[in-house]
Amino acid sequence: MTDLYRSLITTLLFVLVQAYSFAQVTAIGADYSKPTSFLRGKPDMIHVFFSPLTGNLEARHPSNENSDFIWEKLDVQNQTFLQVHNESGVSTSSFGNLSDGGYRVVVDSAGTGSSTDTFAVWVIIDTFGLTGEIVYSSTCNWLDLDATVRPGANVPYRIYQFENASGTLYDSIIYNRLTTDWTTSVDIYDGLPNIDDSWKKWNKTTVSEPAPLVDAVYSVTIKDVFGKTVTASTPQIPAIAVYPAFTVEAKDETGNWTGTSVYGDENNSALYRVRFRHDNSRHANKYTWKGYGNSYLEQTQNLLIWSQTTTDLNESVYPSVPHHTGNLDGYPTGKYKFQLVVENTSTGCKDSTLFGYVNVANSNLPYKSIPNAFTPNGDGQNDIFKFIKGQEPKSMRTIKIQIFDRAGHKVYSYSGSYEQWQGWNGKLNNDGAECTSGVYYYVVSGTGWDDMSYDGKEFRSFLHLFRD
Repeated sequence: MTDLYRSLITTLLFVLVQAYSFAQVTAIGADYSKPTSFLRGKPDMIHVFFSPLTGNLEARHPSNENSDFIWEKLDVQNQTFLQVHNESGVSTSSFGNLSDGGYRVVVDSAGTGSSTDTFAVWVIIDTFGLTGEIVYSSTCNWLDLDATVRPGANVPYRIYQFENASGTLYDSIIYNRLTTDWTTSVDIYDGLPNIDDSWKKWNKTTVSEPAPLVDAVYSVTIKDVFGKTVTASTPQIPAIAVYPAFTVEAKDETGNWTGTSVYGDENNSALYRVRFRHDNSRHANKYTWKGYGNSYLEQTQNLLIWSQTTTDLNESVYPSVPHHTGNLDGYPTGKYKFQLVVENTSTGCKDSTLFGYVNVANSNLPYKSIPNAFTPNGDGQNDIFKFIKGQEPKSMRTIKIQIFDRAGHKVYSYSGSYEQWQGWNGKLNNDGAECTSGVYYYVVSGTGWDDMSYDGKEFRSFLHLFRD
């Protein structure tokens, strides 16, 4: 009984091994391989060939026995397999120069058809590539780049499931999704921040926000869904676009120029000194400013739009707007928009940008800015009677100051440009004998840049002079 059981078990194992042994098929020279992913049935292999544009398969029996190999190709229209190649009595069978399609090989190890293995594969010949050189064209406003590819983006590769219970061929689609990356030989925006570079994601693309501002070579790398990669480069493409940009700067309380978008406030001093800088403009050599009164001012340098005196012109190369400087009337209270138009005279390309508003507030002579004491004792601290630092009435065009002693004698007076006032040093008219410690009386009046007159009681008060 024991020998009988052993014989039955051996026979059963042999049958199981025969039933679950599979022929082994490899793709010679395949560049990409993956299994199919159908919802039903066992997966088959997909083999993709880049170059040469043919496929090559090789099959063998798992135990290297000499076998008969019958190769078949799927006829999708009729949903049948047609025999295309066979070999007998060999351990390995090769089948080459294959085109796209589904293939299967039937391996008969005994040569009688009583014991067979079947293995199915898909062959895809990947013809993806560029149709030619990158085609490009440019204007002042954009650069078009066209790296045309074949067979294109989102082209479907249809794969069928070979084995299913109903005998129907179920299909699955692999889309040729392309990934594109453009690079440039230099920074085409010359360091401009926050530039949109989404144009780099497409093989047919437009560079327009802004257009390129620097001569450059453009290179593209495009990869398909199977990992095949193509590259190409343009010759150097000259940039003809221009880019307008400017900032406004105002002088702060410490005398430094600081960037701002609005200068002047209803609760603070009005416009004092403002200059515009077009340093951030690119690829331009002619600048036209449009501003107050819709007047056009052609400048090749940055622009000093406002100054109470001409001293600013000595500390920088900024040309000024003549009728808005010196002792002439300035801007009335209000908001003003300025525009910069830039041009490259060699290419004829021109562009412009609008710069929000410059706010000219009412002038202001705050009484809190006038000190009530000073100590002209030569110690370097509070030696001069001037407006409190940081609260200077910068919006004043002219100012008049008179100081009297307790007997009503005038000891100091000044009338003229506010900016040129140096203060009172505690001496008679600033160059005579030292005035004694005590209480003095001052009167301050003046006219703002908006022609507002200041001559009220709040600008008349007592001043203490201490020398000890």
